[in-house]
Amino acid sequence: MKSVSIIIPSYNGKKLLEKHLPAVTACMRKGDELLIIDDASSDDTVQWLKNKKNIKVISNKKNLRFAATVNKAVKLAKHDLVFLINNDVAPHKDCLKYLLTHFDDKKTFAVGCQEIEEAGILGGKNKLEFKRGIFVHSRAKEFSSGETAWASGGSAIFDRKKWLKLKGFDLDYYPAYWEDIDLSFRARRKNWKIFFESKAKVDHKHETTNKMAFGIRKMRIMSVKNSLVFLWKNASFLQKLMHLLWLPYHLTVTNMKMQGIFLAGFISFFHKADLESGKF
Repeated sequence: MKSVSIIIPSYNGKKLLEKHLPAVTACMRKGDELLIIDDASSDDTVQWLKNKKNIKVISNKKNLRFAATVNKAVKLAKHDLVFLINNDVAPHKDCLKYLLTHFDDKKTFAVGCQEIEEAGILGGKNKLEFKRGIFVHSRAKEFSSGETAWASGGSAIFDRKKWLKLKGFDLDYYPAYWEDIDLSFRARRKNWKIFFESKAKVDHKHETTNKMAFGIRKMRIMSVKNSLVFLWKNASFLQKLMHLLWLPYHLTVTNMKMQGIFLAGFISFFHKADLESGKF
């Protein structure tokens, strides 16, 4: 039996952990470990966790945000497979059983879960396309098990040794978004496989830390900014040329459709704006 290190990054997430942690512990098997890494929360998450048995608590002295926090936890994990889940995710009891079968293939890098969202909306299987000069990510239209474009950092299991070879999430995507897409993209370049498993179900209510910390508009600006980080890091020469040709369209038409968000993301990319303080 393959043992797993379950990693939950959390920031001011005591209420979410209270709600979803019972489902996490229920899906664990003998030999698995649970690491909760607290990102310098201002609530009493760490104190509350001290009363919980069989949980390894890691506490950041300063707020590092998602990518650096997860990278730190993966390095400290003791098992070769790490199941990364958000603090607003509740895995079903048999979730790990279905995920682990994919690692019989030595080329498997990651396996994503079937996310069940509000009103029964399904997610977890993903697409990544290059069109009109930009990369666009979206959920698949069908959810049969098989390969997927990328594994979500909110509910997926990873080969820890391969993760470390890739040096984990790229911190250029600070404070958040696109780091999991980038990681999967780099894994695919090494001919490693990324799967989606429809039988491995989790409930994901999207009571996200980022929504609380930044607000929806700033989250969308961060996503645009980091999509440009991804493009200029990973695109081919021809794709970059096409991006430049399409850029006037996006700065006008796309920006109007997005109510100024594309331009704000574009500016923050070039001027290294401080998205956390709102200076962009």
